[in-house]
This record gives sequence, C-alpha cells and structure tokens, in this order.
Amino acid sequence: MILAVIPARGGSKRLPGKNIVPFGGRPLIAWSAALAALCPRIVRCVVSTEAADIAAVARAAGTDVVERPAELAGDDSSITEVLIHAAQTVHDQGTDFNAVILLQPTNPLRPAEMVESAIDRFASVSAHSLITVSRRALKTGQVIDGRFVPNYRPDTQSRRTPPIFYENGLLYITRKDVLLEQRSIYGTDVLAFETEAPFDQVDIDEPLDLQIGEAVLAVVRGRLGY
Repeated sequence: MILAVIPARGGSKRLPGKNIVPFGGRPLIAWSAALAALCPRIVRCVVSTEAADIAAVARAAGTDVVERPAELAGDDSSITEVLIHAAQTVHDQGTDFNAVILLQPTNPLRPAEMVESAIDRFASVSAHSLITVSRRALKTGQVIDGRFVPNYRPDTQSRRTPPIFYENGLLYITRKDVLLEQRSIYGTDVLAFETEAPFDQVDIDEPLDLQIGEAVLAVVRGRLGY
C-alpha cells in the first residue's frame, strides 16, 4: 500500500502560479492527481502545500491536502523534509501504508502503465527506494581553465560512448521506514528504473517549458491513460 505525495508550494519565481498553471486543459497538479487515482496500490493521495489557492485546486482534483508549515515552504526547503512531514501527518491520521511515492507536479507526463511497472519492480525486490532514470549517449567531459577535457577518445562516435544515466524526476518510491527513520528519500539501496523519451523531457519550471510540454503532450496523450 502506497501513499502518493504531490508537493506544491506557492511562490514560484520563474513561473508564477506554476503548480496550478493550466496545462493541457487542466491545472498542472491535476495531472499527478489523475495518475494517482488510476493506481490501485496507491491508497491515498495528498497535496502538500501552504497556499490556499493550491489547496482549493487540489481538493477539486480529488486529493486530500496536508497543510505545509511555512518553514517547509521556502525556496531552499528540503523535499525530504516535506515528504517526511506529509507522511508523518497521514500516518498520525491512521492511514496504513508501507511506502511513499513522490509525484512532482512539474513532471506531469507519466504513463499509468509505466508507473504500475515501477511499483511492481519495487514490490518484487528488497530495496530501500526506486528512482526513475534516463539513458543518454553523451560525450561528457570537464572544463578546466577554460579548456574542454573530454572523458572519451576524441574521435569516438556518440553511439559508441558508454551510456550516461541521470535521475529524471518522474518517480521516487521510498519505503515508509526508510523515509521516517533514516530521514532519506533514497536510503542506501536504490533501484534504478529506466524510462523512455519523451516523457522524461518535460519538466515545467519556466514559461518555455510549458510550450515544450504542450507539444509533447499532443504526441503522447493517448499513451498516458488519463
């Protein structure tokens, strides 16, 4: 049984009202709420926010609201502390769950089938957490004293370079005890769940990201399931 937490504070600087900005015909947080409603093993979905307007939109989207303390709503607030607060609040309310799934509203495009596969993987393996990752064939290096120093032989084709994996933010699943007792989203045993493009290419933080996201949504909407 899994608790879904959607963190959605107010006060975005780069894209005012970001978490409830219209996207594809619904407020941004409503995409994560709709996804959570489709996953049978998610027993409850809550939005963590300090903002009344976001709370109203969250309730209209069918989620419960955890009132976030002001000290967890600043620009530098720790997402780990936000999750701990939400999970502890829901636990104290009597809801039974054994894991927490973080659904960041700025990553709205997640196929329901992909999420169910990630939950299956997490349930079948003894691990502290699961994160989604993306594979890229990139020619990486360092810039030292203004000069590029490659981590590859200069004449190597991109497709022949060792793959690079990065944390893409689509999903995080953490055991309840790891989150509340170790106070960590990751723990020390982290499963990697590889996801595919273009879902991992939409991360909405600025106005241009909205336009890119809408273009991707037009292509993949039928694959989302909601």
